[in-house]
Amino acid sequence: MKGAFMLREPITINPKIVEEIVVREEAEFRKRTPRSHEIHERAKTSLPMGVSSSFQAVPPYPLFISRAEGSHIWDYDGNEYTDFHLAFGSLLVGHSHPVLVEALREQLGNGSLYSLPCPETVFLAEEMARRFAPIEQVRFCNSGTEATMDALRLARAHVGRDKIVKIEGSYHGHHDTVMMSTKPSVDAAGPADRPNSVPASKGIPSNVKNNTIVAPYNDAEALERILTEHEGEVAAVITEAVLMNVGIMLPDEGYLKNLREITRRHGVLLIFDEVKTGVTVAPGGITELYPVEPDLICLAKSIGGGMPIGAFGGREEVMRHINHEEVLHLGTFNGNPMSMRAGLVTLTQIFTPEAHTHAMGLSKQLGEGYVGIIEEYDMPMHVAQIGAKGCAMFRYERARNYRAWWDIDMHLSYAYWLFLANRGILFPPGFDDQWTISIQHTQADIDHHLHVFQQFVLELTK
Repeated sequence: MKGAFMLREPITINPKIVEEIVVREEAEFRKRTPRSHEIHERAKTSLPMGVSSSFQAVPPYPLFISRAEGSHIWDYDGNEYTDFHLAFGSLLVGHSHPVLVEALREQLGNGSLYSLPCPETVFLAEEMARRFAPIEQVRFCNSGTEATMDALRLARAHVGRDKIVKIEGSYHGHHDTVMMSTKPSVDAAGPADRPNSVPASKGIPSNVKNNTIVAPYNDAEALERILTEHEGEVAAVITEAVLMNVGIMLPDEGYLKNLREITRRHGVLLIFDEVKTGVTVAPGGITELYPVEPDLICLAKSIGGGMPIGAFGGREEVMRHINHEEVLHLGTFNGNPMSMRAGLVTLTQIFTPEAHTHAMGLSKQLGEGYVGIIEEYDMPMHVAQIGAKGCAMFRYERARNYRAWWDIDMHLSYAYWLFLANRGILFPPGFDDQWTISIQHTQADIDHHLHVFQQFVLELTK
């Protein structure tokens, strides 16, 4: 199921109430998590920002985790949460699935790293080609960042051009080429139909942005104009079919089909970044829901059952450029036996049709429950839900592109995150990310989540 719901005449939420909630809930958060605060302060002396990924450094301070099992996770202070974060959607399998734990325990006894091929690499590649329609051949790496980096290098080699087009507001990992206009400011973003290429970080060479062109989401006409202006210069368009760096933004009817037609007309490869969608939106990924076949797809996160993994694959005529003379694709940990075993067991033994149906059914139920509460209280929110993922955004109309994201009340989103966390519901730490439902979540998990959300709405509307 894919859907977005919105309200036409929402109430206005009093900012004073929001601030009162933030102050109260921050105090409660600090009261409940003193050990997380203490170790974070200690961590700052040895780790920049006190974490190993800047995404984790969020106010008031990051939760430090001690263990996880099933659909639940425990912080360093022993507080238990139902986990709807699931490592940014990397754990459709849930935590510590017993079948996966046993398989990895066995593999560890046989060695964790060979830097030579193992049979599981072949078996997993065959399963990927069976499961994901665009894949004829695939190569493995260790993260979504590596997957998009390698796919873009391959696209440039195949087409023989340097420039790429990415979508404004999208995130495709932290390599220089795609670290452009991930979340640019209003002042820097430029015209809506022809966005500027805005580096998302210092340290990116100044000439990189000359080869990364930014296009708006859900605007095929703008992409056509951009490719016409740069005729013969662009190797690939990389996009998430469903944008997931800014909540969830669904494609307009016909948008993806138009992308496919436009890129073919201009001799440009189309790359779908399925790092977040992959098996979490449908067993066969996004192209199972939208019948558009890109030239390459990039995968990571949930295909590996929680182990470090990445993959990129597509048509044989593109993939065959990976050889000793043309495109080099290297990595000591590529195809390592732990990740290959985890991916193979997850995709072939754990992700049964019944397991997918269970997770996606609960996600649909959660989304519909949100909609019911939003409509009952006339909340200025909308819900987008697809497969095992969904989100509630504090904007009453459906967000169609990145510019709409600017309207989302992030302080209210922060209040929402704190309120839920203090009542045992853990969301991603970005405040505008998605929930993910694992195959180990239960009806009770959904019921508790909706109860807490209704409590939050009652606080806002009192």
